[in-house]
Amino acid sequence: MTQQNANPPELNVGEKANEGLRLWLAREAQRQAEKRIASQVDIWGKFLTRATSCIGWAVTLTSAFTAASTQYQYRFLAFPAMLAGAAAICAAVVLWPRKWKIPGDIPLYVMDMMDDPNQPLSTELEATEALALRGEGSITANSRTLAHYGRALFAAFSLLIASILLAAIWVVLITL
Repeated sequence: MTQQNANPPELNVGEKANEGLRLWLAREAQRQAEKRIASQVDIWGKFLTRATSCIGWAVTLTSAFTAASTQYQYRFLAFPAMLAGAAAICAAVVLWPRKWKIPGDIPLYVMDMMDDPNQPLSTELEATEALALRGEGSITANSRTLAHYGRALFAAFSLLIASILLAAIWVVLITL
């Protein structure tokens, strides 16, 4: 047996429950919150892009259907025009300004955490936990907003598709 096998190296298991694990968990929670909010901001940007695209198509279809509906035989195309217009309104909901929580915190808030008369913080652990919990509130608020945007975009694209299908069915029916 060699000398190496007799003394195995000590395994580094990181922080232990009574030696800084709580601080490490608070830092990790804060880091994960910032990552989560950053991904929510990315999703928000994609929703804005989709809403803008939907509005462009909806305005184009509304104009085309409205112009075609001025002809007597195509007057029914006013209904698909209204559906496309409603799709544009649903998509515009996503573009409407709202409060949005972004990654990071206000520097003055962080600097004044120790002087708060209601909850004075005396350790790095307490401050890090407070910031992590504040991040959790931002994640929850952003999640509600993203869910609202998702419903609005689903309605917008559903109305847009319904307007196209309704117009196609009507045109096929009158040409038979």
